[in-house]
Amino acid sequence: MPDTTGAVLPPAPTEPPPAVSQEPRPERPTAPEGQAVGEPGTGPLVNVLPLGAGLLLTGLGLGFLALRLRR
Repeated sequence: MPDTTGAVLPPAPTEPPPAVSQEPRPERPTAPEGQAVGEPGTGPLVNVLPLGAGLLLTGLGLGFLALRLRR
């Protein structure tokens, strides 16, 4: 009786896998002259609030609206 599970084997590879390139990787971008890597830049500073602070502010806002609607 033939196998009816529908399992099909992939075809065998006909070519060997490509060889790993011996070319050097491109270097990472460096900091501008006079600025060390890791120093704060002159770009805008993005303040990120943690998730708990966002939930707290949302709860306070909903509470404020609830008190305003109650009046």
